[in-house]
Amino acid sequence: MQAAVNQVCWVPIKDIVDTHEFDALWTVEEDGAEVTIAARGDGKYILLSGRERLNRLKAEGQGCVDAVLSPTDCLDERVSKLLDKLVSGSIHYLNEADEYRSLMSSGLTAQELSTRIGRSVSTVRKKLRLLNLGQEVRVLLLKHGLCERYAQELLRVPGLQGRVRVLRHVAEGGLSVKETEQLIDDVLSRMPIPMAGGRKMKPLMRDYRLYLNAIRGIVDQMCDAGLDASMQVNIGKRVAEVRVTVPLFAQSKQE
Repeated sequence: MQAAVNQVCWVPIKDIVDTHEFDALWTVEEDGAEVTIAARGDGKYILLSGRERLNRLKAEGQGCVDAVLSPTDCLDERVSKLLDKLVSGSIHYLNEADEYRSLMSSGLTAQELSTRIGRSVSTVRKKLRLLNLGQEVRVLLLKHGLCERYAQELLRVPGLQGRVRVLRHVAEGGLSVKETEQLIDDVLSRMPIPMAGGRKMKPLMRDYRLYLNAIRGIVDQMCDAGLDASMQVNIGKRVAEVRVTVPLFAQSKQE
């Protein structure tokens, strides 16, 4: 059956739910692309495309947007188009993950989606985990044309800033997937690990660099939370001096 014709409507931006918007996700879209939405059933709308334009309007203080309302019966068509892209190999693995998330947010379960596109549930869930990489990591993966195996390896690195550092090293050094795996193993081996029962942190060896990495991990978490934190390390003959700078602007706003 032919899907109903799309309608253009004036929609409050606050009522549009961006299902890709966790860990600052990023997708490739043409500048000025139209905003396409689908009704969710609770008075809200699911964003299907046009994230760049929507974010720009938000930044400009706009309250509403003229969006294309896609009929609910176009779900089969969306699955069919995705299947065509998968068969032809014309979709990037990061955008494939975005499509999975969008279809599941429209009502499909992981099992239903896997059945309709001929993939296993574990494959679907593995692809969905790529959505946790973070915006800057996604940009760098696309920029350097790195395959999905690199992306899956990067998920092992905790913290967005840590992933970015590793990825930049990989790109600059032209490392293979195997070399990237070894690099990440080395990075993880230098990090403190929790003791059984979660009582304390126990380092793998007595090396001050392990503690510096632990402090750097905390600074990365603050940066991920939006704080402009920084860390400076001065290595002397007998001591290592660590200076962590955290702005107080967030605290002053609350006072």
